[in-house]
Amino acid sequence: MEAKTKRRQSLKEKNGIQLLKIKLSPSSQPKLGRIYSNYIQVAHSPWDFTLRFCDAPPGSDLPTLVKDGIVEIPHLIDIIIPVNLMPGLIKALQDNYDMYLKNVERDKENIL
Repeated sequence: MEAKTKRRQSLKEKNGIQLLKIKLSPSSQPKLGRIYSNYIQVAHSPWDFTLRFCDAPPGSDLPTLVKDGIVEIPHLIDIIIPVNLMPGLIKALQDNYDMYLKNVERDKENIL
């Protein structure tokens, strides 16, 4: 009887490894809080993509911050994304951007 119970708890076994079906859900409390970024660099390697988020000053402040033709801006965080997640990320960004544009157009029509 105990063996049957254990087998029911296992969703699948493949090559002797128990596979579980789970859903990942982001915590409502961000680990780092919210970070504003108005500058992003994108780079890649054979294994992953790197998104480097920075905070550039307003254009009106730039002339006072230039040293030797360069304005150094605060580097906030690097997000490293495995290559296999990129197609889903690109699709999610495109879908959300399309919804944003649709909502902006709808809002313009309601205002006018």
